[in-house]
Amino acid sequence: MAFVPTPFTTPIIAPNTYQATRSASYISPSQYRFAPTAVATNALVSGSSDQQVDSVASLAQVIARASSWVDDHCFHRSDGSLVASITVEQMWVTIKPTGMATFITNFKPLREIVGVAIGPSPGSVYNIEQNQASTILMGEKSFSLVGGYYSGVPTGFFGPWPSVNGQMLGIYSYIAGWPHAALASNVTAGSTTITVQPPVAGATALYGAYAGTALTIKDGARTETVVLASAPTGLTLNLVSPTKYAHTVPLTPDAILVTALPNAIEEACISMTNVLIKTQGMRAQVLPGSIGNSSPTQRQAMSRAGALGDFDIAEQLLKPYVTVYAH
Repeated sequence: MAFVPTPFTTPIIAPNTYQATRSASYISPSQYRFAPTAVATNALVSGSSDQQVDSVASLAQVIARASSWVDDHCFHRSDGSLVASITVEQMWVTIKPTGMATFITNFKPLREIVGVAIGPSPGSVYNIEQNQASTILMGEKSFSLVGGYYSGVPTGFFGPWPSVNGQMLGIYSYIAGWPHAALASNVTAGSTTITVQPPVAGATALYGAYAGTALTIKDGARTETVVLASAPTGLTLNLVSPTKYAHTVPLTPDAILVTALPNAIEEACISMTNVLIKTQGMRAQVLPGSIGNSSPTQRQAMSRAGALGDFDIAEQLLKPYVTVYAH
């Protein structure tokens, strides 16, 4: 009989466990229908007695799958998301002779470092204080702590602590991605305040948005861009200028998205949705996890369905957003 270790009284939970639930749809059913795809969506559910309602619900599910496919291709892991959200990671970092330590993040682009703790062991980590945060240098997919002397004493980040073979453990939280959420309530023309729904499960704020951030309200012919006057107060957004149009929140599962996602990601999601709809009932409906790794058989099936062009367009559009597992 195999040895079975005794369970811990208090379980040891990975700091990134909650992140697996932060998937989001990158376009709405209305956005897809407004796009010039030439793909019919009015009868997606065979035998339905109410195609108008059921087709929207079915389209929303297809879009959710297409959005998940975007994530899988860009990150090659289940917890990746292009929607700005908080990520918690940990890694052993080498302390350079200059007193600098560089942390590589799994997701990009970095928007904000929320907090950092560092120390010689998992049981001995210490928070970096606010007055030391100005020494953090940020890149698109990494940030560095610059050690130093404070008040003439070598406390800094690394001075008083022993290292393990020149390394120390860092635990850090950060925000990466683009602000992206759905409108939570109707907006009248001339409004200077709008509210949005939580961008991902469990969120209490619109992450990655700050004073001066431009967001697009995706509402068909009434689409407009607004600029934030300040960082969001939770899910409430204060605007520099009043809205030009009125926006009426549609019935769920449709939505009006408020987003800073690049247009290329929206177009890629539209193309992937095209593939899923065109290949209904075909072998190509079982799509590869990574766009570029499709098999010849899958490509032949998509070609027969007239979806191969959409597939290749999505691959090209997403190239700038592909990242790799860092640590």
